[in-house]
Amino acid sequence: MKLLIDNLASDTTTDDLRMLFECFGRVRAVEMKKQGSAHVEMASSSAAKDAISELNGQNLKGFDLSVSEFTERSNFGKRGGGRRRRRR
Repeated sequence: MKLLIDNLASDTTTDDLRMLFECFGRVRAVEMKKQGSAHVEMASSSAAKDAISELNGQNLKGFDLSVSEFTERSNFGKRGGGRRRRRR
């Protein structure tokens, strides 16, 4: 299960997150995203749910973490339907 971690300190590393989340189970991958966020992929959904309940709101390096399940937006970046007007 993939988790979204927001509100990270700018000096947080992948190793910091791996060590923190391994307390709850095996971590498959850690990927830093835009500044202040990351994805952590846990090997099991039960470990991921435990991590969410325990780490959401916890302080890391002076910042309160936001930890939630990552969900991809299937239509993200796509324009709505309908016809486009042509310029003349």
